[in-house]
Amino acid sequence: MTEVDDLIAKVLSSIAPILAKEGIDSVKSMLKETVKSFQQKGTMKTDELDDLAKAIKKTPLSEIQIETDADTLSRWFEIPRDDFERLPKDRLDPEILIRHVYLEQLFSAWLKELGYKVFIGPKMLGVEEWDFIPDVYGEMSTLHGVFQVAVNFVSDEPPSTSRVSFLCESLEAFATKREPEFSEKDIFIIITPFKFSGTASSVILKEDKDHLYYVVKLEGTDISALQRCPAPNDRLKLLQNVVKEAYGPSRKKTWV
Repeated sequence: MTEVDDLIAKVLSSIAPILAKEGIDSVKSMLKETVKSFQQKGTMKTDELDDLAKAIKKTPLSEIQIETDADTLSRWFEIPRDDFERLPKDRLDPEILIRHVYLEQLFSAWLKELGYKVFIGPKMLGVEEWDFIPDVYGEMSTLHGVFQVAVNFVSDEPPSTSRVSFLCESLEAFATKREPEFSEKDIFIIITPFKFSGTASSVILKEDKDHLYYVVKLEGTDISALQRCPAPNDRLKLLQNVVKEAYGPSRKKTWV
């Protein structure tokens, strides 16, 4: 199987259990929809989808496992957990799922190669019981303390301004409670494979001005540049330059 096929197979095996409760036909339909946009790159066939759906139906997961999968799926589809439970499954956008999982794997690998201890989708409690759930979270212990990077993705097209606002507010609630554990020189990266609108960019800029931690946006062109880097150190330099450009002489913070 190609790299794309491996990715699709991983996503399908993760999404199918929660859909299996609705029957084999529903599972198969959703799986077909998930791979529709990727048919030219992949080789998954209808009979393979049938076999996968039937195998899952024969071995249903426990309620605890299903609950865990629902948490993961709501994050992958970039839908609040409560809304995910109520939303008809045919309203889910499979392209968001694929983009999100791809970016999650990509940035997890990049943080690991830079020496970070990486966590996927940890639930972090902020003020007034407000959860902050980064898609990828990295920690690195140094002589100067623990350095942290939180990453969230916005994978719909066009990128949702309301999701950008929600993520920034969630991080603020978490950082306010946790300071100084997530504050000065820690970085929050919000990423889209496309380009943020002017309104979404303004939300990100405002979040940055109000807090000690860095808030950095990465867009499709930035991701492409990172992918072209031949080595981890080159990616690190590129990311450092992105932060430096965001925090020039006129800004209140400095990059050291």
